[in-house]
Amino acid sequence: MVLNRLPPKEVLPIRKHELHVLTTAQQELDEVAAIASRCPTELIDMFHLREKQRSAHELTVWYTTLKPLFAQSAIYINDRLDAALAVQAPGVQLGYNSLTIQQSRQIMPAAVRIGCSVHSAEEAVHAAKHGADYVFYGHVYESNSKAGLAPRGVATLAAVVAASPIPVIAIGGIEVSRVEEVLSTGCSGIALLSSILLHPEPAQQIIRYREALNVSQYSPRRG
Repeated sequence: MVLNRLPPKEVLPIRKHELHVLTTAQQELDEVAAIASRCPTELIDMFHLREKQRSAHELTVWYTTLKPLFAQSAIYINDRLDAALAVQAPGVQLGYNSLTIQQSRQIMPAAVRIGCSVHSAEEAVHAAKHGADYVFYGHVYESNSKAGLAPRGVATLAAVVAASPIPVIAIGGIEVSRVEEVLSTGCSGIALLSSILLHPEPAQQIIRYREALNVSQYSPRRG
């Protein structure tokens, strides 16, 4: 696989699969900004501020600081709808302690994309029924962020994708070598945390994952 930097997003072929990158909650803003400044962020579709320990004000500072470094990416805010409204973020990701999808839909502008995390086909169907635009499903493989918990596996991911009427984004322990196996389920993309922002070569990692997504023989079932 060629690891030279890819051309800017505007000259890339239409992307079939989404690449989501999430912050780790282990780094400060200046470190994340420094990493982003050295990376081809145009290859990332959605960058999530997943910083549950931070206040709404802190998240707005993160957003406004990082947005110029992700000029061709959408920055989503996880959980904090107040912060997302304040900065007019284009998307939010809901967790189990967030407001419900229905409540979030009543608050957020209609154009805002709402995602939520699910752990079963039934939960994915429920999320779609109540207004979610997409779901995260995982963890697919063993993951440091879910230490001690058994992975759910590719077969279960495939079942969730088959049942879900909205796009499913796979998350959890997805190495570059596993991207094609994950995409074989028909999922609409992948989400990554430490494999980008905690990797010693984050820029090269972004390129590796983007290339793996671009060359896949599989197409998303939804999206």
